Amino acid sequence: MRGIPAEQLDLFNRYIRGPALIREAVRGMAFGAMNARRPGDDWSTRDIVIHLSDAELVEGVRLRRVLAEERPALEAFDQDLWKRRLQTLWRDTDGAIASFELVRWQTAEILAHCDRAAWAREGVHAELGAVSAADLVRHATEHAEQHAEQIRLIREHLRS
Repeated sequence: MRGIPAEQLDLFNRYIRGPALIREAVRGMAFGAMNARRPGDDWSTRDIVIHLSDAELVEGVRLRRVLAEERPALEAFDQDLWKRRLQTLWRDTDGAIASFELVRWQTAEILAHCDRAAWAREGVHAELGAVSAADLVRHATEHAEQHAEQIRLIREHLRS
């Protein structure tokens, strides 16, 4: 990839694999199983997929702002409030995954041309303080990986 610093290449490759991890985690899952939860867990697979789509929109804007603006203020969002108020139960998981893939791809397209200085640019997150573009990419990468694992655990619970 042109422009990606060598020390960010592994992270970038993990970042672009995020949507495939989610697609694989839900592959073959019955429609009704999408709303199942593990005991003590308030998040279903549908909730997770919709959340990833919404979070990717936010993260994509944050990254763009960090790359384009001088130390922008980055707002936090309340994922539980979004889950309750943004019609998660009725939203289409296929559309959410497609949105997640598209925004991730478009952001990756930008990142693929960013040099070391761009990856080091910072914004100020309302809860985390100073965060670099690399920090945001790392967070988004780990976010998808963690939620893919969470979906796998839900599926294991459904099989038991």
